Amino acid sequence: MLKKLLLLSFAAFTMAACNDEADDGVRYATHNPSIVDGVFTSDNMHFYGTATVTHVSDSSTYTDPKAWFEFAGDRESLTIYMHATRFAAAMPALEMRIHRMPYTPGEGASLSFSAASTVPQVRLPNEVGGGYSYQDMPSYTLTDVEGSVEDILCRISFTCDVPRLGTYRMEYEGLLLVKK
Repeated sequence: MLKKLLLLSFAAFTMAACNDEADDGVRYATHNPSIVDGVFTSDNMHFYGTATVTHVSDSSTYTDPKAWFEFAGDRESLTIYMHATRFAAAMPALEMRIHRMPYTPGEGASLSFSAASTVPQVRLPNEVGGGYSYQDMPSYTLTDVEGSVEDILCRISFTCDVPRLGTYRMEYEGLLLVKK
């Protein structure tokens, strides 16, 4: 009887340890096949994690525990999509992207990138013809941009002056989602 209980306990422990699904139904990858020898080579990578934004002047923080970043790219640069992103609770959620960010290959499934400043693009309705397109948004210029993908872990940080709301420092950390 003790042997059966021990085997059942071991089986339950093994199943719990192998579960790559979070409590909210999100499934995380266990490795990153999209970066080979430090070069982005595959389908888009989707990362799900937490963005913590700190107002520079008063140190108040806004945390988005469901921040979704997506990477597209090629052998030389990345396009980083920040889906429904906000830098403050009072800011409307925007579809933003950093377009054509050069990166530095790392070891194995890793790469890094940085820029002193970059003008992000925001997805806005077209004035003529309907639909949507990404348009440069110089009023949201990002500074001190740093980021990396190390296998399944993505980290990004930057500073942004948000019109009428102030200057914010954004720190993001997310894990690679399983491709369906």
